[in-house]
Amino acid sequence: MIDSLEKRITNKNFTKTEIVIADFFFHNENRLYFLTSTDIAQELKVSDTSVIRFVKSLGFNNFKEFKDSLKQQVSNKILTPSEKLTLNEELLKNNNLMENFLECINRNIQETLNINNSKKIQKAIDIILNSNKKFIVGFKSTSGPTAFFGLRLGFILKDVVTHNENNSELIKNIIDIKEEDCLLLIAHPKYSKTYTLLIDLAKKTNAKIIVITDKTTSPVANLGDLTLFTDIRGISYFNSIISTQTLLEFLLTSISKNIDENGKSRLASINELLNENK
Repeated sequence: MIDSLEKRITNKNFTKTEIVIADFFFHNENRLYFLTSTDIAQELKVSDTSVIRFVKSLGFNNFKEFKDSLKQQVSNKILTPSEKLTLNEELLKNNNLMENFLECINRNIQETLNINNSKKIQKAIDIILNSNKKFIVGFKSTSGPTAFFGLRLGFILKDVVTHNENNSELIKNIIDIKEEDCLLLIAHPKYSKTYTLLIDLAKKTNAKIIVITDKTTSPVANLGDLTLFTDIRGISYFNSIISTQTLLEFLLTSISKNIDENGKSRLASINELLNENK
């Protein structure tokens, strides 16, 4: 339970009904934001008024203000799609949905570019350019950005191995990772246990590891040589991948500044073959 709410409840003189409600709050903190005062009242078999009175006794003006105080805590958790939808229902009902959507996109991109400073970006580029094989891995919600990045990186660099599915082919290839190689891992919720396995395999050979994930509490954050963060907050029932896609495109754009004549020749040859294959 968030500290401010816990402090509000501690050392209060409650009635028997309020003690029941307080106990419910303590043991159901993950559910509170998604319940109405009526939901709580029905579950506890008390009046709706008792729940609202209890919330007011904690210093909130009404139940909505109480729920708003929980919003940041809830947004930091891994939510189900229905929970995300509930969290964002007020925004979705707003007549300015286009404006809210654009504001969310702009915020996510700005936050992502701000938190990953130029030195971190350059370090990622140096690792990629100086590696022999580049293993690009990400599945579930990151399978699309992973396929995009791996394909286009392979247009200008040799030995790019892309895996956007969790299967035996991935393990067969990653087992051969060597010290001069790198693993670039893109991980969003729900995080796969395979990610930590891949990091462990790469560490055993001293291969370089770049992790792109959404927050510091991610199970793979800071496990490699470099962690880049992306803001994936959305305003509907799904996480947004726009900032992740933007970061990957920025990496590709920056890398393209550094390609040599061999890379340019490779790109031209691939483009020519693709045109012939139409």
